[in-house]
Amino acid sequence: MKVPAILKNKYVCYALMALASLNVIGYLTVKAWECLALFTLTAYSCYCYCNNVSCSILAALFVANFVFGCGRVKEGFTDAMKGPVEKMTEAAGLAEEASAETSGSASDDAATVAAAATATATAFAASKDTCCEGSVWKAVTADFTDENKTACATAAGGEGKAGEYCA
Repeated sequence: MKVPAILKNKYVCYALMALASLNVIGYLTVKAWECLALFTLTAYSCYCYCNNVSCSILAALFVANFVFGCGRVKEGFTDAMKGPVEKMTEAAGLAEEASAETSGSASDDAATVAAAATATATAFAASKDTCCEGSVWKAVTADFTDENKTACATAAGGEGKAGEYCA
């Protein structure tokens, strides 16, 4: 196979070797053994085909990183996938952990917060009993939040404004 002249330059070859070694070190640090094997097999196969180290390194980098996605970056923003119930449960668990780790009056405060968070997470369910006082919507107070009002409105199929009649 005929190879372009730039790939025959020794400095280009050295630069590609450095890039390949960084790539291999990256695979080793994240323990991506399948990516390392794919990189090695591709480099060897291409070298057997064209007898040029620079060309084989470029092919191996392309196949391992772009075709098979071995250089993938994993996003850590997983909170967006959680719903309000999961977030309240997690907050209650964290508050309980904080109460266990602290001592004295701070422990009592943390225990109170943990109990309130647990009660809030488990107690509220949108229904006519929890959303209405008689035939009118409850006013937004400390125990009846905007999220609760939205849940009530969704359950009742109305807007759920305080002072209006419940359906």
